[in-house]
Amino acid sequence: MARQKAPMVIRGKARQSLVLESTVKLTVNILLAVVATVTLAKLFPYYRQQKAELDLLNHSILSLEKEHDGVWHDFSHNFDPEQFGRIMREQSGQEDPTRHPIVLIDPLQNSQPASPTE
Repeated sequence: MARQKAPMVIRGKARQSLVLESTVKLTVNILLAVVATVTLAKLFPYYRQQKAELDLLNHSILSLEKEHDGVWHDFSHNFDPEQFGRIMREQSGQEDPTRHPIVLIDPLQNSQPASPTE
C-alpha cells in the first residue's frame, strides 16, 4: 500500500508570518482598488465634458456637410455645360433674339358684351 503523507501543521512563528503576509497582500490590494476607484471618479467629469464637446463637433460636421451638399449642388447646376445657355438667360434676364414669344389669348375674354344703345 501507498503511504499517505500527514497534513502539515503550521505552528507558532510560521503561522504568524503567513497571517502577516496575507494581511499585507490584502491591504495592498484594497489600497490599489481604492486608488483606482478614486482616479476613475476624478476622470468621469472630464470624460462627460469631452463627450459633450465631441457630440457638438459631430452636430457641426453634419450641418456643414448639409451646407456643402447644397453648395455643391448649386455649383454643379451653375457650371453644367449642357445648361449653359439656359443659365445665362436665367441670370442675365435677356432672351435669345432668335426665339419668338408665343402669346395665347383667350377668345372669351376678348369678346365684349353688347351694350344697350338707348
